[in-house]
Amino acid sequence: MKRNRGPVGIGLLVLAAFTFIAGSPASAHEEHRRQREAALKAEQMRQQVALQPGSVAQSKPDPEAMHTQMGEMMDMPKVDRSKMSATARLFDWIGRLHPIIVHFPIAFFPAAFFTAIVGRRRPAFAKPVQFLVVAGGIIAPIAAVLGWIDGGFTLATDDWLLSFHRWFGTGVGVGALALAIWALRKPEQDRSPGMIFGLGVMTAAMVIQGWFGGALTHGMDHMNW
Repeated sequence: MKRNRGPVGIGLLVLAAFTFIAGSPASAHEEHRRQREAALKAEQMRQQVALQPGSVAQSKPDPEAMHTQMGEMMDMPKVDRSKMSATARLFDWIGRLHPIIVHFPIAFFPAAFFTAIVGRRRPAFAKPVQFLVVAGGIIAPIAAVLGWIDGGFTLATDDWLLSFHRWFGTGVGVGALALAIWALRKPEQDRSPGMIFGLGVMTAAMVIQGWFGGALTHGMDHMNW
Protein backbone atom coordinates (compact mmCIF):
# COMPACT_ATOMS: atom_id res chain seq x y z
CA MET A 1 0.00 0.00 0.00
CA LYS A 2 1.41 3.34 -1.03
CA ARG A 3 1.91 5.74 1.84
CA ASN A 4 0.37 9.17 1.35
CA ARG A 5 2.68 11.88 2.64
CA GLY A 6 0.80 14.91 3.82
CA PRO A 7 2.05 18.51 3.84
CA VAL A 8 3.46 18.06 7.34
CA GLY A 9 5.54 15.06 6.31
CA ILE A 10 6.82 16.81 3.20
CA GLY A 11 7.65 19.89 5.26
CA LEU A 12 9.63 17.81 7.74
CA LEU A 13 11.56 16.16 4.91
CA VAL A 14 12.40 19.56 3.41
CA LEU A 15 13.46 20.88 6.83
CA ALA A 16 15.65 17.84 7.44
CA ALA A 17 17.25 18.17 4.00
CA PHE A 18 17.93 21.87 4.53
CA THR A 19 19.45 21.19 7.95
CA PHE A 20 21.70 18.53 6.46
CA ILE A 21 22.78 20.77 3.58
CA ALA A 22 23.29 23.81 5.78
CA GLY A 23 25.41 21.89 8.25
CA SER A 24 27.71 20.23 5.74
CA PRO A 25 29.21 23.35 4.13
CA ALA A 26 30.14 24.65 7.58
CA SER A 27 32.89 22.07 7.75
CA ALA A 28 33.50 21.95 4.01
CA HIS A 29 34.61 25.56 3.84
CA GLU A 30 37.16 25.69 6.62
CA GLU A 31 39.84 26.82 4.18
CA HIS A 32 37.63 29.61 2.86
CA ARG A 33 36.91 30.87 6.37
CA ARG A 34 40.57 30.71 7.34
CA GLN A 35 41.50 32.82 4.35
CA ARG A 36 38.90 35.43 5.21
CA GLU A 37 39.98 35.50 8.86
CA ALA A 38 43.60 35.94 7.79
CA ALA A 39 42.61 38.82 5.52
CA LEU A 40 40.69 40.40 8.37
CA LYS A 41 43.69 40.16 10.69
CA ALA A 42 45.99 41.52 7.99
CA GLU A 43 43.73 44.54 7.52
CA GLN A 44 43.58 45.14 11.27
CA MET A 45 47.37 45.04 11.49
CA ARG A 46 47.72 47.39 8.52
CA GLN A 47 45.40 49.94 10.07
CA GLN A 48 47.09 49.66 13.46
CA VAL A 49 50.45 50.40 11.88
CA ALA A 50 48.91 53.41 10.13
CA LEU A 51 47.76 54.91 13.44
CA GLN A 52 49.64 57.90 14.78
CA PRO A 53 52.15 57.15 17.57
CA GLY A 54 50.44 57.13 20.94
CA SER A 55 46.97 56.82 19.49
CA VAL A 56 44.66 54.27 21.11
CA ALA A 57 41.89 54.48 18.52
CA GLN A 58 40.55 51.14 17.45
CA SER A 59 40.41 50.47 13.74
CA LYS A 60 37.47 48.78 12.05
CA PRO A 61 38.19 46.18 9.35
CA ASP A 62 37.57 47.41 5.82
CA PRO A 63 35.97 44.72 3.63
CA GLU A 64 37.21 46.45 0.46
CA ALA A 65 40.82 46.29 1.59
CA MET A 66 40.23 42.77 2.85
CA HIS A 67 39.20 41.57 -0.59
CA THR A 68 42.06 43.45 -2.20
CA GLN A 69 44.44 41.34 -0.13
CA MET A 70 42.86 38.04 -1.17
CA GLY A 71 45.60 37.45 -3.72
CA GLU A 72 48.24 37.73 -1.01
CA MET A 73 46.82 34.80 0.92
CA MET A 74 47.43 32.11 -1.67
CA ASP A 75 50.50 30.94 0.24
CA MET A 76 48.47 30.08 3.33
CA PRO A 77 48.66 26.49 4.58
CA LYS A 78 46.08 24.35 2.84
CA VAL A 79 43.47 22.37 4.71
CA ASP A 80 44.16 18.65 4.79
CA ARG A 81 41.13 17.39 2.87
CA SER A 82 41.91 13.81 3.83
CA LYS A 83 40.69 14.68 7.33
CA MET A 84 37.35 16.00 6.04
CA SER A 85 34.30 13.76 5.99
CA ALA A 86 33.05 12.45 2.66
CA THR A 87 29.97 14.69 2.89
CA ALA A 88 32.05 17.78 3.65
CA ARG A 89 34.39 17.06 0.75
CA LEU A 90 31.44 16.48 -1.58
CA PHE A 91 29.81 19.82 -0.72
CA ASP A 92 33.16 21.57 -0.91
CA TRP A 93 33.66 20.18 -4.41
CA ILE A 94 30.09 21.01 -5.48
CA GLY A 95 30.45 24.58 -4.22
CA ARG A 96 33.59 25.06 -6.29
CA LEU A 97 31.48 24.52 -9.42
CA HIS A 98 29.93 27.96 -8.85
CA PRO A 99 32.54 29.95 -10.85
CA ILE A 100 32.05 27.54 -13.76
CA ILE A 101 28.24 27.45 -13.83
CA VAL A 102 27.74 31.22 -13.59
CA HIS A 103 29.20 31.75 -17.07
CA PHE A 104 26.21 30.08 -18.74
CA PRO A 105 23.44 32.49 -17.65
CA ILE A 106 25.91 35.37 -18.11
CA ALA A 107 26.16 34.32 -21.76
CA PHE A 108 22.55 33.21 -22.34
CA PHE A 109 20.65 36.30 -21.19
CA PRO A 110 22.61 38.95 -23.13
CA ALA A 111 22.36 36.68 -26.19
CA ALA A 112 18.60 36.37 -25.70
CA PHE A 113 18.33 40.15 -25.25
CA PHE A 114 20.19 40.77 -28.51
CA THR A 115 18.28 38.16 -30.52
CA ALA A 116 14.92 39.39 -29.21
CA ILE A 117 15.68 42.96 -30.30
CA VAL A 118 16.97 41.95 -33.73
CA GLY A 119 14.14 39.43 -34.07
CA ARG A 120 11.53 42.18 -34.09
CA ARG A 121 12.72 43.09 -37.59
CA ARG A 122 14.20 39.75 -38.60
CA PRO A 123 11.96 36.96 -37.22
CA ALA A 124 14.53 34.27 -38.03
CA PHE A 125 16.84 35.74 -35.39
CA ALA A 126 14.19 35.29 -32.69
CA LYS A 127 14.05 31.49 -32.89
CA PRO A 128 16.72 30.88 -30.19
CA VAL A 129 15.16 33.34 -27.71
CA GLN A 130 12.95 30.83 -25.91
CA PHE A 131 15.75 28.28 -25.58
CA LEU A 132 18.23 30.88 -24.30
CA VAL A 133 15.79 32.30 -21.74
CA VAL A 134 14.64 28.90 -20.48
CA ALA A 135 18.17 27.49 -20.30
CA GLY A 136 19.46 30.60 -18.54
CA GLY A 137 16.47 30.61 -16.19
CA ILE A 138 17.17 27.03 -15.15
CA ILE A 139 20.92 27.40 -14.71
CA ALA A 140 20.88 30.78 -12.90
CA PRO A 141 19.09 29.47 -9.76
CA ILE A 142 21.45 26.48 -9.74
CA ALA A 143 24.40 28.88 -9.87
CA ALA A 144 22.90 30.85 -6.97
CA VAL A 145 22.52 27.71 -4.86
CA LEU A 146 26.10 26.69 -5.65
CA GLY A 147 27.21 30.16 -4.56
CA TRP A 148 25.52 29.68 -1.19
CA ILE A 149 27.20 26.29 -0.83
CA ASP A 150 30.57 27.76 -1.79
CA GLY A 151 30.35 30.67 0.64
CA GLY A 152 28.56 28.85 3.45
CA PHE A 153 24.97 29.31 4.61
CA THR A 154 25.48 32.48 6.64
CA LEU A 155 22.49 34.81 6.40
CA ALA A 156 24.22 37.85 7.92
CA THR A 157 27.83 38.99 7.73
CA ASP A 158 29.80 42.16 8.41
CA ASP A 159 31.25 41.94 4.91
CA TRP A 160 28.89 44.09 2.83
CA LEU A 161 30.54 43.00 -0.42
CA LEU A 162 29.87 39.32 0.19
CA SER A 163 26.36 40.05 1.49
CA PHE A 164 25.44 42.10 -1.58
CA HIS A 165 26.84 39.51 -3.98
CA ARG A 166 25.01 36.73 -2.16
CA TRP A 167 21.57 38.32 -1.92
CA PHE A 168 21.69 40.12 -5.26
CA GLY A 169 22.64 36.81 -6.87
CA THR A 170 19.68 35.16 -5.16
CA GLY A 171 17.41 37.82 -6.63
CA VAL A 172 18.96 37.32 -10.07
CA GLY A 173 18.28 33.59 -9.83
CA VAL A 174 14.63 34.16 -8.91
CA GLY A 175 14.16 36.74 -11.67
CA ALA A 176 15.79 34.47 -14.23
CA LEU A 177 13.50 31.60 -13.26
CA ALA A 178 10.45 33.88 -13.60
CA LEU A 179 11.52 34.90 -17.11
CA ALA A 180 12.07 31.25 -18.02
CA ILE A 181 8.55 30.33 -16.90
CA TRP A 182 7.15 33.24 -18.90
CA ALA A 183 9.08 32.25 -22.03
CA LEU A 184 8.00 28.63 -21.64
CA ARG A 185 4.32 29.37 -21.14
CA LYS A 186 4.05 32.30 -23.56
CA PRO A 187 6.44 31.53 -26.43
CA GLU A 188 4.60 33.93 -28.74
CA GLN A 189 5.75 36.82 -26.51
CA ASP A 190 9.46 36.15 -26.98
CA ARG A 191 9.84 39.49 -28.83
CA SER A 192 7.29 41.49 -26.87
CA PRO A 193 8.30 44.80 -25.26
CA GLY A 194 7.81 43.26 -21.83
CA MET A 195 10.16 40.35 -22.57
CA ILE A 196 12.77 42.67 -24.07
CA PHE A 197 12.55 44.92 -21.02
CA GLY A 198 12.91 41.94 -18.69
CA LEU A 199 15.89 40.64 -20.64
CA GLY A 200 17.47 44.09 -20.55
CA VAL A 201 17.10 44.26 -16.78
CA MET A 202 18.49 40.74 -16.43
CA THR A 203 21.46 41.58 -18.66
CA ALA A 204 22.28 44.64 -16.55
CA ALA A 205 21.91 42.55 -13.39
CA MET A 206 24.34 39.98 -14.79
CA VAL A 207 26.92 42.71 -15.43
CA ILE A 208 26.56 44.08 -11.89
CA GLN A 209 26.68 40.65 -10.31
CA GLY A 210 29.70 39.69 -12.40
CA TRP A 211 31.57 42.80 -11.24
CA PHE A 212 30.90 42.01 -7.58
CA GLY A 213 31.95 38.40 -8.12
CA GLY A 214 35.22 39.62 -9.61
CA ALA A 215 35.69 42.01 -6.68
CA LEU A 216 35.34 39.12 -4.24
CA THR A 217 38.00 37.14 -6.07
CA HIS A 218 40.44 39.77 -7.35
CA GLY A 219 39.79 42.84 -5.21
CA MET A 220 37.75 46.02 -5.57
CA ASP A 221 40.20 47.50 -8.08
CA HIS A 222 40.08 44.56 -10.50
CA MET A 223 38.51 46.69 -13.25
CA ASN A 224 40.59 49.83 -12.77
CA TRP A 225 41.80 51.42 -16.00
